[in-house]
Amino acid sequence: MTTLIIAVIFLAVLIIGHEFGHFAVAKLFGLRVDEFGFGFPPRILSKKVGETEYTLNAIPFGGFVKIYGEDRNGVGAGDDKRNFQNMASYKKALVIVSGAVMNFLIGWLAISAVFMIGTPQSVFVGQVQSGSPASLAGIVSGDRLVEFKMITDFTSFIDSNRGQNIALKITRNNEEININVTPRTNPPTGEGPLGVSLIDGGVPKQSFFRALYDGLKTSASIIAVIFASIFSLIISLFSGNWGLASTVSGPVGIFAFLGTATSLGIVYLFQILGLISLNLAAMNVIPFPALDGGRLFFVIYEKISGGRLSERFESLSHAIGFAILVSLMIAVTIKDIMKLI
Repeated sequence: MTTLIIAVIFLAVLIIGHEFGHFAVAKLFGLRVDEFGFGFPPRILSKKVGETEYTLNAIPFGGFVKIYGEDRNGVGAGDDKRNFQNMASYKKALVIVSGAVMNFLIGWLAISAVFMIGTPQSVFVGQVQSGSPASLAGIVSGDRLVEFKMITDFTSFIDSNRGQNIALKITRNNEEININVTPRTNPPTGEGPLGVSLIDGGVPKQSFFRALYDGLKTSASIIAVIFASIFSLIISLFSGNWGLASTVSGPVGIFAFLGTATSLGIVYLFQILGLISLNLAAMNVIPFPALDGGRLFFVIYEKISGGRLSERFESLSHAIGFAILVSLMIAVTIKDIMKLI
């Protein structure tokens, strides 16, 4: 039940945040916003405030803001400044990208919250040299050394016990394992007594402004990794390699992962919220019909070419794009369910 509540809150923050970006910039430019919808039709509830109707719809995986003229209704309405089609191209672009910008801001703030709160520090095993004491004892990359929080503490302990059999507690796949190992007295140059590299885990608690700064840098790095992953996924699909596609998760997979994160604490929930929001920011600017990036592409094309795409072509493109996205969502959801069975 707790996981369900958190999932609903996440959806609300991500969807309403994204659509509020479009809504706020449209209002800033004086456009008429006819509807602000949470979810997709059929409609469940609606409330009109001023000129905008706020609606709650049955399909919760998304939302929309209906701006006057965005779908070409009212084209040719003279100099109506409240019509999306009569705006300058740069203003159209700002309205379109503002949703992704809001998702980036949400992701940035969530990642910054992780730095502000901090996470428990740990020591993890990086690379393990073949034939080393660590390798022979069964230590593998990714193992967490349970009793140590700092690399310096662990290396001091190992140095003081060279040539002696020692017991180490590690966790691997959420399982605690006891391992006996003897650090070498005279190890080969560059390998160390155990023959492992070590990685600092966890995030030390930071001040407000330092957390914001590091959160921004980390968010930018995550966005870069997401774009690289999307590019690799597209290349693999066109080359007939479907292995990478099997790693993609949808709402069901995320919901299952939320259950685990909930038990770990709020800082991990902030981390997941940030990652999902940054993923949405990156996904939405991809130049694919039905996504904000597809609409932005049409605006840029019209600005460069000086001509206007036909209303039928644009509408049909978005309809086909939306159908493809829904089909992919259904396929990924089925895959996630099969993994849980």
